[in-house]
Amino acid sequence: MLEDVAQRFKNLQDYDFRVIGAVEVGMRYFEWVPVDEIPKYSRLPKDEVDYRLKRASKFKMVQRKSVHYTGFKLTFAGYDALALNTLVKRNVISSLGSRIGVGKESDIYEAKKDGKGAVVKLHREGTTFKHVKRQRAHLSGRGHYSWLLASKLAAEREFRALNELYPTVSVPEPLDYSRHVVVMGLVNGTDLVKVELEDPDYFLDLIFIQIKSAYEQKIVHSDLSEYNVMVTADGTVTIIDWPQYVYVTHPNSEELLKRDVNNILSYFRRKFGIKRSVENVLSYITTTY
Repeated sequence: MLEDVAQRFKNLQDYDFRVIGAVEVGMRYFEWVPVDEIPKYSRLPKDEVDYRLKRASKFKMVQRKSVHYTGFKLTFAGYDALALNTLVKRNVISSLGSRIGVGKESDIYEAKKDGKGAVVKLHREGTTFKHVKRQRAHLSGRGHYSWLLASKLAAEREFRALNELYPTVSVPEPLDYSRHVVVMGLVNGTDLVKVELEDPDYFLDLIFIQIKSAYEQKIVHSDLSEYNVMVTADGTVTIIDWPQYVYVTHPNSEELLKRDVNNILSYFRRKFGIKRSVENVLSYITTTY
């Protein structure tokens, strides 16, 4: 999807972004933004707005609905364009590369800034699991919300977690974020599930060291598994995907920590035949010296 957005992005003009941004503003108050409200939010004449809405529809940046009134709302493509435009203007990224990963509810792409590598992660909550609201701390207590808002909140949480953890814990370096998009430093490594480890005990120890370091920063990952651990041949690990983190003061933090530990232990038991006690590992993580 992002390759298509990047191509359309080149065809968009300043007034296109003004109108798409106006639809975004209107979505704070309407599920479908009335077409008559968009000139007010964009500060553009109605005929200009109508022309730009036709272009935005052509590029699949907005959806149109006519029942009792004609209204518009952003698509993920439109949200992508707004976020990327902001990040380019901030000089956070200068170019986009190929997709390098797909999470449960995210797309990950290579990017560059001043010739250096970076990672662009686009949160897409609700596109895979429609029961997501029941499981996300950042959505609790909210009534009406859109998947765009849910994705924005997830990005904000992940960026906040990375800022609190980096560099004490081995996590990607947080560079910036806009809306539902987080930009991070490039991590050299391979997904744990894709490698054969010569010394799995060593890497298992490293993973628990990072979990303990995060716990000492008062944070529990709460969605940890073999799918969000990256390893390198020279013996390092990086823990990724932090939007569901909780603080140790959370009423369910102990249960979530135990689940994280059990997920990792179960994988190493299945894949490498390593058996360790969950209780012993939890004691190591939570004991301060």
